Amino acid sequence: MGRASDSDSDNMDSGESITKVSVWDLPDVPQGKLLSHLELKRTRVFCASLAPTNTENVNYSGAYASMGVDNSVRFEQFRNNFKVEIMRLEEDELEFDMIGIDPSLANAFRRILIAELPTMAIEKVLIANNTSIIQDEVLAHRLGLIPIKVDPRLFEYMSENDVPNEKNTIVFKLHARCKKGSERLRVLSSELKWLPNGSELILATESPASHSSTKPKTYTSFSSSQDTLPEFSNNPIAPKDADIIIAKLGPGQEIELEAHAVKGIGKTHAKWSPVATAWYRMLPEVVLLRDIEDDEAETLVKKCPVKVFDIEDIGKGKKRATVARPRACTLCRECIREEGWDKNVAVRRVNDHFIFTIESTGALPPEVLFTEAVKILEEKCERVITELS
Repeated sequence: MGRASDSDSDNMDSGESITKVSVWDLPDVPQGKLLSHLELKRTRVFCASLAPTNTENVNYSGAYASMGVDNSVRFEQFRNNFKVEIMRLEEDELEFDMIGIDPSLANAFRRILIAELPTMAIEKVLIANNTSIIQDEVLAHRLGLIPIKVDPRLFEYMSENDVPNEKNTIVFKLHARCKKGSERLRVLSSELKWLPNGSELILATESPASHSSTKPKTYTSFSSSQDTLPEFSNNPIAPKDADIIIAKLGPGQEIELEAHAVKGIGKTHAKWSPVATAWYRMLPEVVLLRDIEDDEAETLVKKCPVKVFDIEDIGKGKKRATVARPRACTLCRECIREEGWDKNVAVRRVNDHFIFTIESTGALPPEVLFTEAVKILEEKCERVITELS
């Protein structure tokens, strides 16, 4: 027989009696509804002072079967609970909330936006003259990363066997020269001039004698001008930003080249990615576990660097802390890092509510990028269903 612990001895000495309860006398487990602590564990990520906890999702359909709660994913339930709310829309940035969705689906949208939405980017650079200090391959790489403002849905993909034409290629030319005796010249992206009729550089295989009889062959085969299309007649193709520095030329240096842009996706190369970034975070939930008043309230407000908390006047000279801007919480955990404060403040994340942000490079508006990502995900689902059937 084991010895009684010190705490047990203290209880006996103080005359306190321990009441034993039979297992048959315990209250019944509620049916059809989870207990509050289990519901929090199922729907929230807890943020402790050192690291988040309870980060795993409960995916097993029978996890709460003993309580009469069905944890399986049902289409009707998903359709009723899923919502998209636009919070902020700017020219190149969109912030919206995706509510009632699994993290795997939110991450699928993010990956599609980064790697599978097509854009037009410079792929081939024909350099006629480059006397600058920038090597040809570095110059070509810099040109490829310049965002081009044009709808990629108007163009076709070009394979290795295809001939560059008006349906799959956009041609730009650049000719910049710094005169001797002048100051250093900055070559900007605005120097890229669109050639709607295609390439103007003559093929190296062409002989000079053939130029007089027939039209010399160039590096593209345009049958018609691109500016005759209604989409481009009033909206000429150009780089999204006109002030991107391509190179700096010293006196006497010159760059003359032709750049060909084709359609591609970010999975092939990052220059085709339509977003500068696409990211999401779970909705923060900050809860005060007790009333925090007067000096403690002021201390709590000072702890938060993003001003999540505020102070309200409750009369009679008393002040009380309130959670004014929970959405601004960055999970720095400064409010609970000091010993004892985790008993006053709870910092959580709602695991099915995502704040999604899309920053477009400018080829397409961010709201169009999201709808195109939905279409691609829909196509993937249809392809899986077709294969399974």
